[in-house]
Amino acid sequence: TPDVTKWLGSRGWNALIGWNEVGPGVDPYDAENRIVFSAGPLVGTPAPTSGRVAISTLMPRGYPTPMWSTATMGGYWGAELKYAGYDSIIVQGQADSPCYLLIEDDKVPLQDASDLWGKGIHATQQILKERHSKQHQIAGIGPAGENRVRFASIVHRLKNAVGNGGFGGVMGAKNLKAIVVRGTRGVAIADPDGFM
Repeated sequence: TPDVTKWLGSRGWNALIGWNEVGPGVDPYDAENRIVFSAGPLVGTPAPTSGRVAISTLMPRGYPTPMWSTATMGGYWGAELKYAGYDSIIVQGQADSPCYLLIEDDKVPLQDASDLWGKGIHATQQILKERHSKQHQIAGIGPAGENRVRFASIVHRLKNAVGNGGFGGVMGAKNLKAIVVRGTRGVAIADPDGFM
């Protein structure tokens, strides 16, 4: 996690990654582009309205040229990421074949997603929940993202989505169908009574 006194919150963290790691001339669909998923300092706590995740990348819909952009997504995915012990995920490169990232506390393997490629996001989530558990939280893409449609979304559950900028196409360009998360650690608060 970057120094929180200087880079407060997930938008700041993501901007720091973009500034330091994505050089000039990188296209949104290049392997060298990053897509960063960050849950802010209060995600996973009882703080009101603290469940959003900031996702940042070079936006395919940028005009006249692609630009670094951030969008947010609600739901349970961010809290589950924090319960697994992580503030952020930085995705770079490109897989040789369709895959999904499975995060279960300290275990973080890439899994084959060949059987999921071409399926819609709701079918994908159903299959992954049957494969892992109902508690696993999923952020994934459908065929629009796989085909790099410039307005493709990243979707979690039925109603939570990053629908602005074509971020789903960036995941598709990386052959990343989904990020599946299950954490069991919770979020420690230094002064629970004071916090409440």
